[in-house]
Parts: sequence; C-alpha cells; structure tokens
Amino acid sequence: MITFATLLMILSFLVMSGLLGWYFFIGYKHKSWLNKVFYMNDAALLEQSESTKKAEFKLKLLQAGLKRSNFNEVVLAGVVAGFALASLTLILDLKPMINFMIIFISLAIATLTPFLYLDEQRKARIKRIENDLAIFLDLLIIILEGGGGLNNAIDVVTVEGKSVIGNDLLAESERFKYEFITYSSEIAYENLSQRTGSPAVKTIVGFMKLSEETGIGVKSIFENQAQEIKDMDMLNVEKRAATMNISLTFTMFIFILPAVIAMIAFPMAADALMPKF
Repeated sequence: MITFATLLMILSFLVMSGLLGWYFFIGYKHKSWLNKVFYMNDAALLEQSESTKKAEFKLKLLQAGLKRSNFNEVVLAGVVAGFALASLTLILDLKPMINFMIIFISLAIATLTPFLYLDEQRKARIKRIENDLAIFLDLLIIILEGGGGLNNAIDVVTVEGKSVIGNDLLAESERFKYEFITYSSEIAYENLSQRTGSPAVKTIVGFMKLSEETGIGVKSIFENQAQEIKDMDMLNVEKRAATMNISLTFTMFIFILPAVIAMIAFPMAADALMPKF
C-alpha cells in the first residue's frame, strides 16, 4: 500500500513539476512579446503568420477579454490545486484504486482547469455583449434619426451609454470606431467580428458590409437587427416559461411529494407497530 502510494505520489510530482516548468517557460517565452500581442493594432495581430493553434488561442483570449498573464495565473492555481489533492495519497491510508482515482482527478484538475476557465469566460463575455446589443442598436438608431453620422453615433453611445450598456460592448465599440477611422472598413468589420465571437455581431457586420456595397442605409439594418434580437429574447423567455411547469412538477415529485408521503405514512405506521403508545 505504502509503496504503491509512493509511486503514485512520485508520478504526480513529476507531472506537476512538468506543468510548473511549462508555466514558467511559457511566461518567460511570452514576456518579450506580451505587450505587442495585446497593445498592437488588431489588423496587424490578425494578419500575423503564426501556427493555427497559437492564432486560435490568442483569438480566444481576445474573445474572453483576458490577457496571457490572467491565463497563466489560472494555470498556476490549477497546478497547486492538483498537487494538493494528489498529496492526499501520502497523508491518508487509502486503497490503491482510490489512490489511482485521486491522482487521475488531480491531473485532470491541473490540465483542464485553465482551458475550462477560458471557455467559460469566453461564453460569458459573448453573452454579455449580446444582451446589450439591442439597447446599443436602439441608441444608434435614435442618433441616426437625428441626422448624425455612424461615427458620431458610435462615439456618443460609447461615451454616454455607460449607465445602460456593459463595459464589454462599449470597449468593442470604441475599438471598432478607432479602426473604422484608421484602417479600411473591411479590416474594422473583420476584427470586430473575430474579437467578439458573437454570431449576432457577425450577422450585423455582414449586413453592414452589404450596406456599403449596395448603398442601403445602416439605420434600416440596425432597426431590423434590433427587432430580431428582441424577438429572439422574447422567444427564449416564452420557452423558459413553457418549461417552467415541467421543472416545477419534476421538483415536486422528486423533493416535495416524498416528504408529504412520509409525513402521512410514518404516523400511520407508528400507530400500527406500536398500538400501546
């Protein structure tokens, strides 16, 4: 038992050491170009000739609103948590199968936690952007109806919409406005679509490109897209409301109904088993 646990502990220590070495190596490797990745213009960033995996990873970091240093901190936290869990095989006297399961879980925590965290942050940021998108478009429509241009409308909403729009969409709006003025519209549209990772934003970007090609006003595009987003939100609310009765019924049968039956059956059973009491 002790020998098996010792071998598992040595294996886990080697794996954890390798992960720690990888963490510090990556930190050292990216220290020289970290500022260039996150502070250079998006046009140059997206046009870099790098491997597919590195490009996808950097794009996910942008879509999650994270920096490489944030990801490295999660890697370190996962390694520490996995090592702490693996150390239980030496502290506790457990069966070999349980020790193996603990080591397996600790390795899974150390290796999968950073990427699960990145994926969840990415999904949460996309959700926040899409939740604010309809309000953002409505504000743009109001300014466009007043005779303002698209750049002016984006600038006004970005500056004065902080009370009703989240920081994620406002930051993307400000970066899009800068790129729209500095670079070609094609680059600005492409960067906005890739940075956000939102299907709704990608759809709007596609219609804005079509607007430039056909001469259709962006105001009508924004109106249609804002209404479509509102209709989709209403449909989602109706779906949740329709399934609420099923959820309540399931909860009642699983948790409430057994308790009610127990309250009725136990006193009757007690009277039958102990009539003199």
